[in-house]
Amino acid sequence: MRLPFVPGWDVAGVVDAVGYGVMRFEVGDRVFGLAWFPYPAGTYAQYTAVPAYQLVPLPASVSFGEAACLPMAALTAWQMLDAAGVGSGCRVLISGASGGVGHLAVQLAVARGATVVALARPHDHAALYELDARSCVDYTDRPAAAIGKVDAARDLVGGDFGGSLFDLVAPGGIVALATAWSIPQYRAGAEARGIRAVAGLVEPDPVALTTIAGLADTGRIRVVVGARFDLYRAVEAQASVTNRLGFGKAASRG
Repeated sequence: MRLPFVPGWDVAGVVDAVGYGVMRFEVGDRVFGLAWFPYPAGTYAQYTAVPAYQLVPLPASVSFGEAACLPMAALTAWQMLDAAGVGSGCRVLISGASGGVGHLAVQLAVARGATVVALARPHDHAALYELDARSCVDYTDRPAAAIGKVDAARDLVGGDFGGSLFDLVAPGGIVALATAWSIPQYRAGAEARGIRAVAGLVEPDPVALTTIAGLADTGRIRVVVGARFDLYRAVEAQASVTNRLGFGKAASRG
């Protein structure tokens, strides 16, 4: 990593200029996307250069603040739901359900026709029920009897929860783990229970992001902006994310 380093991959704004051969957008278009990931993109800035194919049109009903919270979090949720095979009729357990990725995963799973069991702090349960979670369980108290067997699970927290999470998934089910490095550690335990453990790592996907934009435009999903920070307070925004404070996602304004 070269210093000084400018963080950030989420971007939302108005097209200021287009490069040679760009036909998808014009100056003045509202756009958003996940830029360059996993390579440095430096989107904590007033201006940034992004490949046109990594951007999609931003519906007029979605604010720039909301849009800036969507690309990485929503695509992570979307792609992990894909990895876990979550679709209509599936009962899925989502850990870290009150976080930036988690609260979107709840809504995207519901939009797919799945039934969601959310693991979160008790004071976040009411908000998760408003996002159409079917049931909520305190993440510090996970008795199997309170949850029952699920068809799939998504772990957005990591740590030592993997083994007990596997006990809640019915044979033939899939667990998608956000911590890819834990796959070798947990694979044998998953296979012993007749389930699969797969890794989830986000990548730019304009097709999926276009679908997500449509869901946001029609109100089927909404991003909860837990906190807003001016660009000069970016350090505070990072601390908020690192400490996992609040419900939803933090947003910065360039």
